[in-house]
Amino acid sequence: MKRLIVALLSIAALCGCKGVRYDISGTMAQDAAGQIYLVSADAEQATIASTTIDPADGTFRFKGRVEEPMLAILTDDNESPITALFIEEGKVTVSYDENQGSYTASGTVSNDNFNAANDQLMQLQMKYYSQAQSGASEEEQQQLIEEYNAAIQSIVDKNQDNILGAYLFARMESGNLSAAEIRARLDKFPKKLRETKMLKEIEEFAAKSEKTEVGAPYIEIVAKDSEGKDVALSSLIGEGKWVLIDFWATWCGPCREEIPYLKAAYEKYADNGFAIYGVSLDNDADAWKKFISDNGMNWTNVIGIDENKDSASADAYGIRSIPSNFLIGPDGKIAAKNLRGEEVEKKLKEIFE
Repeated sequence: MKRLIVALLSIAALCGCKGVRYDISGTMAQDAAGQIYLVSADAEQATIASTTIDPADGTFRFKGRVEEPMLAILTDDNESPITALFIEEGKVTVSYDENQGSYTASGTVSNDNFNAANDQLMQLQMKYYSQAQSGASEEEQQQLIEEYNAAIQSIVDKNQDNILGAYLFARMESGNLSAAEIRARLDKFPKKLRETKMLKEIEEFAAKSEKTEVGAPYIEIVAKDSEGKDVALSSLIGEGKWVLIDFWATWCGPCREEIPYLKAAYEKYADNGFAIYGVSLDNDADAWKKFISDNGMNWTNVIGIDENKDSASADAYGIRSIPSNFLIGPDGKIAAKNLRGEEVEKKLKEIFE
């Protein structure tokens, strides 16, 4: 049941032509609830439609219209997710597999192709976790990550004429590409898909990303530190100074894993002119303050979330995932980006030694 949901739950509505007619029907298992809901898979999780399940044979049917194609989730009376599916033109059938103990949606291009793609990607994910638990080397794990990314690219190539290809590109593939690579890939989609909200957002991201490529001038940030004082990024930049802008959050596991490496680099090179401007994307300011104190993060720390839970600084730098960082040189230009682990100290060694 959870296979589709795990892969898609975080995906926002998929947009296209106005007035999409949907026809979704299926048969529920014997122990299913009496009512079933079609819920949007975005943050609001608004109910699109609801219907009763026929107690005689467990069948149900939704028919209606939405303004645009989207990802939705079927839930029951207890708000338990049943399966995720794409709402698009055509008839979608939801069926239950007793052997797997899960539901799948089929009948339209995006749903049919996703089922096959999801099986492939899930196998690679399981292999990765198995390797991690068995103590595989970093090289072995990196090789599997590259295989996973290549699989996504291949699936996108095969689905550039439908919403699945657009969603995989926007939500999974594009995050690993430069702005120029994103534009090249976007050009391969037909005009109808390039005009969807999802791909337009990626195009806008590429435009922002171009402004933060290596060699581009830094973008000013002014945010409040733990004492509530405004601290400008520009106050740290200047002759002989190298500043790492680090976007992170206390709730981000990979971000926390980077802290020991940042501490080591800072302790070794702070006297040489190295500084860190840590931009937290935490919503809980008190938890953030306690965390940086408890973990001895003795560099400049600011919180980049405003009262509306937005982040102008993250938006300006085109941040889509964290941790993300940018190394700014004395000339005020981006010298490197997304340095991970020991790469920070290695880069600073090249600079200062």
